[in-house]
Amino acid sequence: MWFGAEFQRNLWLQLSWGRVVAAPMLIGIIVAALLHAAEPSPGRMAEFARWGFIVLMALWSTRRVADALAEEVGGGTWESQRMSGLSAWSMVWGKLFGGASFPWYCGLICLGLIAWYGLQAPATSSAALVQRLAALALGAVLGQATALVVALLLLRKAQFRRRLAVTMAQIAGLLAFGVAAAADHSPGLWAERLGAVWWYGREYDAGQFHLASAGIFTLWALLAAWRLMRAELLYVNRPWLWKLFTLFCMAYAAGFVAWETEVLTSRLAVACLAALVLTYVGFLAEAKDPVRYRWGLARFAALHWWRALEFMPWWLISYLLAVAAGVATIWSLANGGQLAEGAPWWFRLLRDAKWAALEPVAFNFAALLLFVLRDMLFLLWLNFSGRFRGRADLAGLVVLVIAYWPLPMLLVGAGLSQLLPAVFPFAVINAMAVAWPAAEVAVMAVLLFLRWRRAARIEIVADDRDEPSTGAR
Repeated sequence: MWFGAEFQRNLWLQLSWGRVVAAPMLIGIIVAALLHAAEPSPGRMAEFARWGFIVLMALWSTRRVADALAEEVGGGTWESQRMSGLSAWSMVWGKLFGGASFPWYCGLICLGLIAWYGLQAPATSSAALVQRLAALALGAVLGQATALVVALLLLRKAQFRRRLAVTMAQIAGLLAFGVAAAADHSPGLWAERLGAVWWYGREYDAGQFHLASAGIFTLWALLAAWRLMRAELLYVNRPWLWKLFTLFCMAYAAGFVAWETEVLTSRLAVACLAALVLTYVGFLAEAKDPVRYRWGLARFAALHWWRALEFMPWWLISYLLAVAAGVATIWSLANGGQLAEGAPWWFRLLRDAKWAALEPVAFNFAALLLFVLRDMLFLLWLNFSGRFRGRADLAGLVVLVIAYWPLPMLLVGAGLSQLLPAVFPFAVINAMAVAWPAAEVAVMAVLLFLRWRRAARIEIVADDRDEPSTGAR
């Protein structure tokens, strides 16, 4: 059950009788002081309560969630908790809501004040008030879940330096809270500014669409925390959830394409870009162990597909999906794309004339896929060196930023524009230029293979065991 031992332990630690009594008294004193000193309107009082909820949940609760895990690691009790027999869900709910139970206790009082004074405000409808409360609550849960996910990822990468890790997790949770709760300030103004949202050709209310999106991504964050907690408890995890999340993000991003021409091509292109972004995210989120990579290849070589999936890296899944979407994009460009229904005849004429041969956009996507693969191989090459002590990703990102931004500018300034296809994917406009990133991929693959052999110089015994049962840990 979610109301397990971990949740109860954190509940007793956070909600002492003194805190339970003092919190409503202190909030009541603040409310009374505002009413007697400034005599604000009900709408202004609801706004004050809203900012109180934001301060409590965005700043305090995310910090508490990340710090709850840091306290266990720093106090040396994390390993004993991992061996306690608690389920992954019990651990997640205990850290997520038990560790932040006192901020939630105060936040719920603020939500009650928002509802009370919001109902008294003449310009606020019940539907708008419900939407505001739901956006704030979802933002709080998403912020806490994001903070827990980042904390677990840093713990998984063996980089859980307490201050830095807690601060990074809190910043991630704060950003997630801000995005999810962006529509709560005034649903009417939100709808007026953005109007309707067009998604896959259908019109949706902007506030409701944002609220539904926040709810869906909150569920994804909770599932991510559960899967990462399972990994910490040494359960077998196969990357089905990451694959589904990548496909969802590709489909979600592609739905916003609302251009009248080349609809299919544009949506495939956006889906490819979304998968490429998740390729970098998946790479940075995982620990790169050369021995683990070799184990995975050994399972694939032995045709033990089910067990090999345990070792399949997240970034590779996202990259393969990006390649599929990228190839489909190039195919669509070569075949003229797809026009919307009712498009004028001259659109068709221009399309046939324009895509009679592959245009630079197709070569841009081919180069983009090759550049991302080169980046992954380069970052793996740095991680397998063993010299950076957990900072290989940061060092590699600094090098890639320099390679993608100042270096092309230097080449242009030096009059060497013909070398741009070697450093900038959107400078690749023909088949000959694609040879530059292809050669870089080949070189990095050779360098990575040589370093990988030195880093993973162990013998892997053939594993002829039967496939694990569904109930195995």
